[in-house]
Amino acid sequence: MCKRFFLLLASALLIGIGTRAFAASTTLVDISGTSYETAFSFLQSRGVVQGYTDGTGRPYNMLNRAEALKVIALSEKKLSKRVEWYQDNMPPLPLFSDVNQNDWYAPYVEALFEAGILQGYPDGTFRGSRPLSVEEAVTLLMRTTEGLDEGNSAKLSPYISNQSNVWFTPFINTAIQRNLIMKQQMLRMGNAITRGQFFDIVYRQMFINESGDKIFEETEPPVIVYQNNSSSSSSTSTSSNGTPIYVPQPSSTPSTSNPNASEKYFAISMPTLGIHDLAVNHPEDPFSQQGVLSPLQHGIGHLFSYPGGGGKIMMYGHSSGYPWDVSEYTKIFRKVSELNRGDKIYITYSGELYTYEVTFEQTIDAKDTSPFNDNGSGEELILYTCWPPDSIAQRYLVHARKIETVALSE
Repeated sequence: MCKRFFLLLASALLIGIGTRAFAASTTLVDISGTSYETAFSFLQSRGVVQGYTDGTGRPYNMLNRAEALKVIALSEKKLSKRVEWYQDNMPPLPLFSDVNQNDWYAPYVEALFEAGILQGYPDGTFRGSRPLSVEEAVTLLMRTTEGLDEGNSAKLSPYISNQSNVWFTPFINTAIQRNLIMKQQMLRMGNAITRGQFFDIVYRQMFINESGDKIFEETEPPVIVYQNNSSSSSSTSTSSNGTPIYVPQPSSTPSTSNPNASEKYFAISMPTLGIHDLAVNHPEDPFSQQGVLSPLQHGIGHLFSYPGGGGKIMMYGHSSGYPWDVSEYTKIFRKVSELNRGDKIYITYSGELYTYEVTFEQTIDAKDTSPFNDNGSGEELILYTCWPPDSIAQRYLVHARKIETVALSE
């Protein structure tokens, strides 16, 4: 059992997302030539987005709720000034039960709550580390503007899903009416939004606010040509400077009858190990021991990036447990060392089947987090467990690269 290290790893890497220093480079190596180049350039010029220390912008990585607040505040001068005030005048008691007033994002929580933009969850939590969903992203941004569409009948768009008579209907309606959604994607309710998708909406909204227009009428970015992975070993395009760009596959990809596909929203299959349709769960609270361990009661856990989002994708599970623990998943990763280079790992996520190929395995020290540093080299799946079985002395990692993405029929 690796309780302490799971918590250490989650804290070290996830907290780093919110407090990471940014690079001064004006050209982000993984943004040039993508559909998000204009949005990133615009936001960089306004001081809203600057990129990571390695010179990347990581447009296909997920965005968490705390990060989103910072972007929104920096895009609005009044909000930014209120954040600065709260940084020196924090109230003694937090607005939400899971926010510490010393957290880097606490001043942003105070400022956006004061402005009526942030409301939190019914149980009194903020859940800052939780990936920001499409409907949450649009709602937060539309709350910063005037002239909200008050209708409860859903406007329809081929670029974003919508429903009538639900809490997000007016906000999605407004985004559609103002042409804030890029016309080469399909944003679905309940899915996590990527950095690029969110930044593009922020850019469009800032643009029309500065221009005085009511609708975004600028030229759409060039359409990125998605590769057909049936004849390719990786899901990449190439930027103008030759840098690989990892892009999600379009929803028009043919359906599949692959037996390793799942009807679950997030699941993994490893035929070599006899593991099929195993549930993958992201912890709602990756900053506490109980939160990190909770997904292991129902399958395996997940941290960091998501399939199709680029970066490091960590999936962790037990290789051993206490003698009295006879639960179904307490030794689910006990045989991961039997995976060999070239073996396939199948992950179903958000209606798509991602196929990964094992590249290498390694055993590392229990405190070593270096394999999870995102150096911008692309998407990598890492299976992680304590090692050897019935010990916590080391960690065993299986590395795999994405070789195919196929949309599943609905």
